[in-house]
Amino acid sequence: MTSLMRLNGTASLRRHSLNLAIASVAMASAQAVQGEVWLESGGIVAIEMESADLTGPWTEAAVLPGFAGDGYIRWDGPDLFNSPGAQGIFGFDFEVNSGGEWLLGLRNRHENPDATEENDVWIRMDQEPWIKVFSNLPGSVGAWTWEARFDEGSQPDASYMLTPGAHRIEFSGRSFGFRMDRLHLFQAGTAGSFDPSVPESPRRFGESYCVAANNSTGGISESFVTGSPAASANDITLTTIGLPTSSLGYYVVSPFEAFVAGIAGSDGNLCVGNSTGRYNGDVLSSGSIGEVGLLIDLTSIPQPSGAVAGVAGETWRFQFWHRDSNASGSTSNFSRGLRVTLE
Repeated sequence: MTSLMRLNGTASLRRHSLNLAIASVAMASAQAVQGEVWLESGGIVAIEMESADLTGPWTEAAVLPGFAGDGYIRWDGPDLFNSPGAQGIFGFDFEVNSGGEWLLGLRNRHENPDATEENDVWIRMDQEPWIKVFSNLPGSVGAWTWEARFDEGSQPDASYMLTPGAHRIEFSGRSFGFRMDRLHLFQAGTAGSFDPSVPESPRRFGESYCVAANNSTGGISESFVTGSPAASANDITLTTIGLPTSSLGYYVVSPFEAFVAGIAGSDGNLCVGNSTGRYNGDVLSSGSIGEVGLLIDLTSIPQPSGAVAGVAGETWRFQFWHRDSNASGSTSNFSRGLRVTLE
C-alpha cells in the first residue's frame, strides 16, 4: 500500500488494502478511466452479482434465503443450450496482481428436483470462447453452492490462466431459473475463498477528462477513485499518480467543468468550473514516488458557500493542484480532471 504523506507527517487515512502494483494502476494514465473496475483485495476478487448492469431477461431477487449482499440474480429467459452469447450478456472488469491459475467460485442455486436441470450459465473470459459452467453435485438442489465446473473434458473446476493486470469476465443466459449470488476469483490456498461474508472487492471508478499539461516529470498526472460509488456508503478515496516527487498540493472540486489554461500563472489547465471548492486543509506531499491520496468525506464537500453533502445522481469533478517547476523556476500544475458520479 502506498504511504500517503501530508505536510505535517504521515496521514492517518482509512485505506482499502488494494496491494496494487503501480504498473497495473498506471494504465489509467494512457486512457480515460471508464466504468467500474473491481480490484483484488486479500487475494480475492469478490463481486456481488446484483452489482452488474444487467441486460435481457435477468431478474434481481431476494426471495430465497441465505444469499449474500442485497440479493441475487435469476435467468428468466429461455433455455439457450446451443446459443452462447445469444441473450443477456453482462460482465465485470477486474484487475489481479499476480499471474497464474485463478479459480472461479460461483455461488449459485437451482431449484429443479433434477440436479442436471436449470443448473448452468455461459461464461467467457477476455473474449475467449463461451464455456458452459454448471453445478450438479449431490446436495446442490435447493441450496447455495460454490460449485463451478467446465462442461468439457473431465469437467474440471472452472479456472483461468491470467496475467497480472486487467481482465473481463462475462456471463450469458443458458438455463431458465438458474440463480447466481456472488463470484470469487482466487488462487489455490487463498483464505476465505468460499466465504460469502468476505467483503465485496473495492472498485476503481469514475471517468478521466480534460487535457492535462506535462509536468516536470515529462508526463501528466492522472487521478482515479476507489471505494464505492454509493453516496450512502461515504467510501471514496482519491489517488493521483505521475506527480513530481516531494510536491505539495491539494484537491479542488466542483459540480461543473471548465477549461482555463495558465490560471494564476500555472503551467497547467484548470478543468473544474464554477463553485470550486478547495481541500486546502488537506495539503498532501507526493513523497518519493510521486503519488498522493485522500479519503473524501461525502457528507462535507467544500464549496464557496460552505460544505455540502453529495447525493445520489450528482457528478462531481476533481483535480489535484500542486507545486511544480520549469526552466524559469517555481510554478504549479494540475492533474487531469476526474468525473465521479454518485449512486
